[in-house]
Amino acid sequence: MSTPADAPGERFQLFKRAGSTRWQVRFSIKGQGQFKRSLDTDDRREAERKAEAIWYEAIYRAKQGLTAKTHTFDSVAEAYIAQILREVERGERRADQGKSEPAVIRRYFIGYFGDKPVDAVTETDLERYAEWRRTYWTEGPGKLITHIEYERDGHRLRRPVRRSAPSLSRQRGETVVLRALLRWASRHASRRRRRPRGES
Repeated sequence: MSTPADAPGERFQLFKRAGSTRWQVRFSIKGQGQFKRSLDTDDRREAERKAEAIWYEAIYRAKQGLTAKTHTFDSVAEAYIAQILREVERGERRADQGKSEPAVIRRYFIGYFGDKPVDAVTETDLERYAEWRRTYWTEGPGKLITHIEYERDGHRLRRPVRRSAPSLSRQRGETVVLRALLRWASRHASRRRRRPRGES
């Protein structure tokens, strides 16, 4: 169940899910169905401003012949993980990449960017992410984690957490993976834009 609230005109509707104080927005665009998005705020006025911006962006994209719905970082990241695993199966990537890269993507990249539209990630966002990542295990979400579970030779193992910033080489390696994910997302968005109308 959700709690609806009147919104300006008939453009969109604000609502709250049962048990949540955060506002969400929903609206429909002809031919593209209904859209829902969390507004990440419990302030009604801020929610209206955010909803207005999301609605206008969706209408603009639809008028340009694009899909009105933007793709969230987490959904694109999971699609990229699936691509990594396919490449491992075909022998195009090392087997260890099929374990290490999905783990990094899920813990850090999705942990930080979440449901932010992937095409809205800026260089400033990447700089802020880098700082968040450096303090993940000392001041961030990782400070509450006591151990990491992993699999080796079919056995589930655990190791203690290292309470320190990642080495420079590790930071560079993870940045390579993050930028590869964003380039992949951009290429696939371009393919969707070039697809002729009516083609699925």
